[in-house]
Order: sequence, then C-alpha cells, then structure tokens
Amino acid sequence: MRCLKSIPVMEEIEVIVVDDNSPDAATYIEKYPELSRPHLAFIRTTKGGEAGYARNVGMEHARGNWLLFADADDLFVDNMYDIISQWFDSDADVVFFKNRIVSSDYLNHVFSGMNVYNDCIDKCITLGDERFVRLMFDVPWGKLIKSNFVENRGFRFDEVTYGNDAFFSFCTGYYARKVDATDTILYVHTRRTESLSGTFCSKPGELAVRADVKFRIQKKYKELRIDFEPPRTFMWYLMKLWKRDKMLFRYYWRRVDEAYPSKFIAFQKLTKGRGKRFKVKLGLYSLWIWLQPLSNFRKA
Repeated sequence: MRCLKSIPVMEEIEVIVVDDNSPDAATYIEKYPELSRPHLAFIRTTKGGEAGYARNVGMEHARGNWLLFADADDLFVDNMYDIISQWFDSDADVVFFKNRIVSSDYLNHVFSGMNVYNDCIDKCITLGDERFVRLMFDVPWGKLIKSNFVENRGFRFDEVTYGNDAFFSFCTGYYARKVDATDTILYVHTRRTESLSGTFCSKPGELAVRADVKFRIQKKYKELRIDFEPPRTFMWYLMKLWKRDKMLFRYYWRRVDEAYPSKFIAFQKLTKGRGKRFKVKLGLYSLWIWLQPLSNFRKA
C-alpha cells in the first residue's frame, strides 16, 4: 500500500502489480483499496516462480514506452512523476537515478555511507566512465528502461530464488546504445535493521544460486572482452565456496577457464594478496582438480 500510494494516479502511468501465487490473493482487492485504483492491473500468477518470474509477467503486460520497476516494500519520492517525465523524450535506452536507503519501520531514518549505486552514479558523472552504471548497477529499480529496447533484445529476468535481477541488469546496462545518469533521487529503498548485519549469502542455498548467476556474468565478461572488475567479483564467490562448500568450489574451479582467459590467470586473481601457505595449498588442490575430467564434477 505504501509503495502504491507513492505513485500518482494518472493516465500517463500504467501500474502493474504482480502477485506470485499467494494463497490468499483472492482477498487482496477487498483488503487493499489501492489495488482498485484507475490505470492499475492486478495480475495473479498460478506458477509460483519467484520475483524473476513475476517481473517477466509484468513486462509481458506492460504497454508503456518505459519500464520502471519497484519492490513492494520500497517507494518513490513525492515528485516522482515530475522527475521521470523529464526523460520521456530521451534517446537513451536506460536512465539511472539515485536512491535513498531508509529504515523500513522509520522512513526518516536514512542509512548513509553504504549506497553503492549512488557511488556508481557519482563516478559516472565525475569521471565520465559509464562502466560504473552499466556494469555495477545490478538491481532493476532506480532506473528507467526503454520498453522496445528490452523487447527487441529479448531480455528477461532469471527465474531463480536469489539474484534474479543481476544478469538482466548486466544485459540492459552493457547492450544499451546510450545511457544517462543523474544525481536526482527517485527511489526510496527500505531495509530492516537485521538485514544490515552481514546476512548476504547466509540463507540456505543462497550462495549456490548467486554464485551460478555470477559465473554466467563472468563468462559474458570473457566473451565480450570486458576489462572491468566490480567489487564483488566471481572470485569473491569462489572464496566463499572455498570456505563453505568445497563440492561447489571444485565444480566451478574445474571450469574456471570458461570465465577467465586461463586457469593460471584465475589462480593469480584468487590468490592475490593472500599468504604463501594458502597459495601452496590451493596450487596442489588445483592440480588435482584440473587433471581430472569434467565429467567427474557435478553441481550440487
């Protein structure tokens, strides 16, 4: 309700709400009056395919020239239409906006010093380097995306439990013919206090899913010869797997040259800044893994 109330009711804005197979969705129209507002479509799915599936369903129903995504627990700033309408005639495929991170329970409590996406925009504007927004802005919200650009390219969200937006964001950022970035705040992203305490990749199965998404992106980096490393690279996930899931580590380490120019370069990246003992241990372990056929390894 809070999210919908932040979007003005007007013919120029088509609102699509997708419910991903909630068991009580039939009662939502009665419970939530905002779902009956004009120019809003409430779509109930029967598959239950996570956020990526719901977003794909929303895109299939969208008729506007631009796509603007929002998570249900977030909201837009008060003058959101005045902000986005300035870009309706833009020839850019993607327009990136800044956001504000606040407490979900206390919207006046702003979390500062942790907004990586605003940092990307600042670097893009000050340094003139678009790679920061094209390759590091890996969430779907906080940006206007031209509908025909997505449709013509056939871009879709991954229908996975975690990180469904990462590959979609990479594709729309990299393949955009032109992008724009502005320091205007459009989106308000809410977080709960407990989500700020290092819980990333702590849920059961989360690390495996996110690592697989990142591996696919890293393979595209190699294919497209992209020489750019965001802070959380595939090597970051490999180190997590080294510590927490040796089976998955072996699976990806055996295939690491699919994502990097060579196994040796991957070894150098993973051991950079680490002690001699780790390098020796990983070196011996790598020889054992790399000398075996790929058929010996299976993803968990």
